[in-house]
Amino acid sequence: MLIPEPIEAALNFPWHVTKGIAHLSLWPVRAIMHTPDMPITPKPKDGESVYDIAEPMLDIASIIYYYTELRSETKNRLMKYAEKFNLSTKQIDDIRNAIVFTETSLEALKQVDQADASSSNVLADYQVSLKQLEDIKNRFNLTSGDIEVFATYFNILKEPKSAVSIKSDLLLYNDFISLAFRKSFGGSDWNVDNIVDMVNRDPKMYIKEIDDDFVDKSFAKFINGLDSELVYAIFVSPENKRVTVAFRGSVNANDWIANTYNLGVMTDFKLPGYTSEEAELRDSRNSYGRVHEGFYNYLFGKTAKGANGSYKSKSEEIMGLLVDLFDKECKGYSLFVTGHSLGGSMSTMFAARAATFGQFGKVTNVSFASPYCGDQGFRDHFYELEQKNLIRHIRFSNEEDVVPLIPFVAPNGLAPVEMYKHTGMNIRMYNASQLLFPKCRLFYPKMGSLSNEVRNAILNNVPMGLSVGVISKHLCPEYCSRLESSSEELKKISVEGLYEDADITGFSTDVVVKK
Repeated sequence: MLIPEPIEAALNFPWHVTKGIAHLSLWPVRAIMHTPDMPITPKPKDGESVYDIAEPMLDIASIIYYYTELRSETKNRLMKYAEKFNLSTKQIDDIRNAIVFTETSLEALKQVDQADASSSNVLADYQVSLKQLEDIKNRFNLTSGDIEVFATYFNILKEPKSAVSIKSDLLLYNDFISLAFRKSFGGSDWNVDNIVDMVNRDPKMYIKEIDDDFVDKSFAKFINGLDSELVYAIFVSPENKRVTVAFRGSVNANDWIANTYNLGVMTDFKLPGYTSEEAELRDSRNSYGRVHEGFYNYLFGKTAKGANGSYKSKSEEIMGLLVDLFDKECKGYSLFVTGHSLGGSMSTMFAARAATFGQFGKVTNVSFASPYCGDQGFRDHFYELEQKNLIRHIRFSNEEDVVPLIPFVAPNGLAPVEMYKHTGMNIRMYNASQLLFPKCRLFYPKMGSLSNEVRNAILNNVPMGLSVGVISKHLCPEYCSRLESSSEELKKISVEGLYEDADITGFSTDVVVKK
């Protein structure tokens, strides 16, 4: 349950003032250590500031929650409607195919020139499609009204899907989504505004692929087994020549915090992910540090049997789709990876997978509210990729969002505990009620700097992240609000400018930046 904002602000006021005074008093220390709140970088070119990159990524990371919920509820309605006629999955597919054939034949008929010699063939196809659809109606005792209902559900679930069509679906079928979900994830207007922003930026943007077939809202199930699997979508932006892989986070924030903290056991970060039993037996893969075992299995482990009979991991499934996409319709595009909460961790591990073998040039990872996902070995691998200009990671977190601060340690049996480490440039954003603080601050695990490591450890821990109303600070609407509040500062800096500053990173990037 979310606490009303005025009450939350009043209860947090003493704690905010205390932290604000401490922040001001440490200004001399920051000056001596050369760690300003926000660095000065060369002026970004148009469209290349941190804000310009972050805003569309946060829209995508947010909308995937709402859109996949619409799809989930549509699937439920489709199956319930099919039950009225005792239809099997195969019979539902037959109805879908007949409807699609009729729609595509009609569209072809509209496009054909009557003087064209092929027009008679197109007309014949349309007549055949109408007959097939009539046969379907008679076979399953369906009315024209039933066909319209099925057509509506199939249209919502259609892939690929343009951003314009997604906007239309959210406006027309918003009431498919429960009121409780709508309120928890920003409300109808807020989510529609996000998709409107996407359409305005690039009217030709579309979802090439979306995988939400195995969805279960119980965190315990999807972190421990195959009752539910990872949800992702691949967005294509012709305007920006950008392909974005977006991972959806958990839909239950309370369960997410509790279970992430308790299930922090690590495993080797072996790449590539699971492909087959034969490959597992050979297992000649390299390990790149250690990561959260549950997260790793979720993205890189064996999956439930797919329609093609494969158990291939989601990571390698996505890689296959991307290789095909970049070889064909998206030549010369850049690869971005994003996600919020659990999706943020997935995005960081997948970005490392995509960058490790250099298949896509430079990979840009923009994560929001991401929990820890790896150890120092994983961070060291990130350093190597960053120095080679194969990856860039901007990690956004809200002050007093506790999720990015857990799980900070991993149990390791009788051995000493393993420590989690964050990667990338951390932009920490503050609420306007947090007096004496800037709008945002930059943190980076500077290579080889003990003083920097101590500073980050002091300022990035669970006690410092606790407050009244912790859940609200983790949700996408609050991230969007703070990102907008920080826009002036973030428009002054660029991702490449940050990485080219050795005072921030502790290393130089002397390799030509790959696009």
